[in-house]
Amino acid sequence: MERDHSYENVVKLQVDERAPFPSRRSIFISTFLAVLVLLLAVLLVAVAVLYFQKDRKLQELEGVIEKIRTTLQLSNVPFSPGNTSDSFRLSDAYLLENIHQTFAKIQAHLKDMRASRNAAEARYRNLQGMLSSGWKFYNGSFYFFSQEAKPWKDAVAACRSRGAHLTSVSSREEMEYLSKETKEKGVWIGLTDQWREGTWTWMDGTKYSKDVSFWLPGQPDNWTGAPGHQENCVTLTTKWNDVSCTYSYKWICKKPL
Repeated sequence: MERDHSYENVVKLQVDERAPFPSRRSIFISTFLAVLVLLLAVLLVAVAVLYFQKDRKLQELEGVIEKIRTTLQLSNVPFSPGNTSDSFRLSDAYLLENIHQTFAKIQAHLKDMRASRNAAEARYRNLQGMLSSGWKFYNGSFYFFSQEAKPWKDAVAACRSRGAHLTSVSSREEMEYLSKETKEKGVWIGLTDQWREGTWTWMDGTKYSKDVSFWLPGQPDNWTGAPGHQENCVTLTTKWNDVSCTYSYKWICKKPL
């Protein structure tokens, strides 16, 4: 009897020790409910965010529609959501045609800009080549100062071969510049009266003017002691002097920019 009583006590003790702990099923259900509540909360927040974003987008869309309506009213184009009238289609076609014409003008303008840019680049390369080959730039023109001496007609040909002319002189400033560059030594310039005595002509087409001339005192004199008894070509130092065209001098070529 004592052995049976002891067994009952052991069984009761084991049952009492398990009683305070919940079952696995209860834990699973509790966890599932907690997760479900969390998901519902997140879903509610997402719905609220979407709602406010949609409301904001609708407001922006209404603003755009209002701007379009105002623009169409200013253009005298009737506006309604279901507008399919002939006047609206004609206005729409006219607007598209204007856009097409504007785009064509922009393309033509860009083409002209490219052509101008290419021309400017070619001109820049040409100018670089001239400067590197000994030309000097002053006040809108390029000047080439020769280092050899030739008769006047050969100097004319040498300048023409470079796409230029024997220089003209059209101002006191230009005269001073040329005198300084040549160190006041006699050089050929493009002034002559070989076609008609006393009628002076610039080879580059510049009009001769007595008001813009820099003759030495007593010049021109067409000295009879010169070869052929004629002095039809002009040299430049600090002033001008007419001499025989058969003499050999250095020369100055001029090419306007």
